[in-house]
Amino acid sequence: MNASSVILIAFFTALVTTIGTVFVIKQGGMLSQPAATAEDQVVPDLVGLPETAARANASDAKLTLMVLGRESVSGKKAGVVLRQSIPPGQRVPAKQPLGVVLADELPKVAKVVGLTAAEATARLLEAGHKLAIAATVADPAAPEGKIIDQDPGADEGLEKGSTVTVRVSAGPGDVEVPRVTGMTAQQAKAALEKAGFKPVVQWTNGAESQGLIVLRQTPAAGQKAKKGADVEIVANQ
Repeated sequence: MNASSVILIAFFTALVTTIGTVFVIKQGGMLSQPAATAEDQVVPDLVGLPETAARANASDAKLTLMVLGRESVSGKKAGVVLRQSIPPGQRVPAKQPLGVVLADELPKVAKVVGLTAAEATARLLEAGHKLAIAATVADPAAPEGKIIDQDPGADEGLEKGSTVTVRVSAGPGDVEVPRVTGMTAQQAKAALEKAGFKPVVQWTNGAESQGLIVLRQTPAAGQKAKKGADVEIVANQ
């Protein structure tokens, strides 16, 4: 065997060995494969963004934004993203749907001032609100049983299930009797009627006193009585 034949045999032997080695490595998974996530997109953080900004960010990330629902949440402006279906930073395929829940407008509180508690309860329930009576107080301007104020006020936004607190009138209650002694009988009657009392005039003869002037009153000035109660005045003829 000449030298050329020896060299040729050695070349083919090395070639076969190399091919066999590569085949074994491939079969054993020892060669690294191309990254399967080369086309994946990073999910952006959309929570707190308005819907228009959230859509723009999702589009930039080559993702499809889907609105899954809307919820009324106190302190959250309508239209901002409350939650997203895929956590930010996660890698997903392009065009992957990304669901979000948006904040909705809070239901408006109904006006219940001037209503009874039963009427107010029914009206508030229409928007999903509840009624709580904080106190019953005397109020000369409101009939007994009527609501005199509310918190939150009418037309304010309030989450469903939340409570509207009210105060209810106990009626006029007791009020101070004005001082009418020293007035003429006519002036005293006008002052008592204006304060909500019923004047009852008694006349007396007092030569030493000026005519038509109120000498005494019952109840006395400063005492309290219910509106509509009698106040007796004694005037000199």
